[in-house]
Amino acid sequence: MILADLIPAFQGIATKIIPNSVPAVDCAVFFPYAQTAVIIGFVCSFAGGIVGMFILGAAGAVLIIPGLVPHFFTGATAGIYGNATGGRRGAIVGSFVNGLALAFLPALLLPVLGNLGFSNTTFGDTDFAVLGILIGQAGEALNVAGIYAIVALLVLVLFIPNFVKTKSVTLNHIVDDEE
Repeated sequence: MILADLIPAFQGIATKIIPNSVPAVDCAVFFPYAQTAVIIGFVCSFAGGIVGMFILGAAGAVLIIPGLVPHFFTGATAGIYGNATGGRRGAIVGSFVNGLALAFLPALLLPVLGNLGFSNTTFGDTDFAVLGILIGQAGEALNVAGIYAIVALLVLVLFIPNFVKTKSVTLNHIVDDEE
């Protein structure tokens, strides 16, 4: 139902602004197909976040209080994929590890953002934390000019494929009769 409404709405933008683009959906689109794995994933991810918070507290580090939204979306998705690849054990272990990552990665990102002038701030998601830590560590090694060079390289990596002609049609490409 989501895709049936999303794809026609996307086609107007796709044909005029971003030709040959493919619509993408959020991870929540998978939730109706594995309801039990969603709940297991959320609960185990949140438990991992609580355990991570206690470990950080015992170590005397900054406490990262588990956020319900990242634990629900990424934990539930980890539960679905863990269930599909490793059954019940995969859902439990995968989402628990996700919860630990949601506790430790933002704690590791905190000093990096502090060095950039954003002291006492962090982000509660693993994708931003991993990239932020990598770019921050590279920035310490290469100074500010190195950060700008890395960001410019990432922008090029994102834009160059738009100008490269491929031989095959993209997945789910809708071909009009007029083409």
